[in-house]
Amino acid sequence: MKRVAMILAAGALFAAADPALAGCAEFQTSAADLNLTYDPFGNAVLDRVFTLRVRRLNPAATSVRLILADPDGIGGTPRLGAAGVENYDISWNTDTGRRVLVTGAEQPNATNGALVRFGSGPSGDVVNETFRIRVPAGQDVAAGDYYQPLDVRYVCYAGDDAIDSPDVQTGAQVAVDLTVPERISTFIGSSGIRRGRIDFGAIDVAAGPQTRGLMVTAQSTVPYEIDVSSEWGGLKRSVSDDYVLSYRMRLSGFPIDAGDRLMCTRTDAPTGRTHPLQIEIDPRQAAAAPAGSYSDVVTLTFSPRLGLSGGDGCSMGGL
Repeated sequence: MKRVAMILAAGALFAAADPALAGCAEFQTSAADLNLTYDPFGNAVLDRVFTLRVRRLNPAATSVRLILADPDGIGGTPRLGAAGVENYDISWNTDTGRRVLVTGAEQPNATNGALVRFGSGPSGDVVNETFRIRVPAGQDVAAGDYYQPLDVRYVCYAGDDAIDSPDVQTGAQVAVDLTVPERISTFIGSSGIRRGRIDFGAIDVAAGPQTRGLMVTAQSTVPYEIDVSSEWGGLKRSVSDDYVLSYRMRLSGFPIDAGDRLMCTRTDAPTGRTHPLQIEIDPRQAAAAPAGSYSDVVTLTFSPRLGLSGGDGCSMGGL
């Protein structure tokens, strides 16, 4: 019985090492090459060149035609991760016009794929081919890590003759790992402007309530909250002035006071979300105020929020 067991074990080792059973070629990329960072609010296409290492396993093979298949693509559109970036493309640098990234059941054929030729002898067993992955700007995606293994469908040739039928390599040897960082950016009016001024000018005390405002835009890959604070809690002429002229505020349509908090879901990309800030003054109170120029500084602090606010948009929350 011991002798039979040794024979069976030897046979199993021989089968695993047989190139015909292991496939005629294997394929691998460097994890660093396809470790990508994507900003959905950026203006530039994410463009990265990577190297695909092709190793011949069957000495009879002189070339191999391969395509990369996204098994999670939907409706003919490739997608990185189950809920990730919904559009990207991969091209072959040697012939950028050939389709090398597919979805569905498409197999390598004369009209698609990259044809990689091996050299003669053992020194020609490994060939490095360069490809390019491009992720268009402005895709709406939340912060997170999106990992997408790619199948390699291939067929080897000995001269002009195919060696067996098309085969497929699955697993993590060729995979895209795309990270969307947690980020919040804000601006007032136009990008890069962090401060705004609401100027009522001379108050007409005979008029009704007067309202002025400005627009604050947020771009965020995560849910966030907005804390409202005020330097003086009202309009004053100076820090030592005893007279305070009150005003009312609305942020994104919500009546707010200093100390209040707004809770918001992440914004759409690439536009973000606009938060109108409106200030209202009652001229009847201004009529009784001493003459002078009155001001206050209102600060809106945006920070990441754990959990989601109700619905899609913003809602009031407590500290």
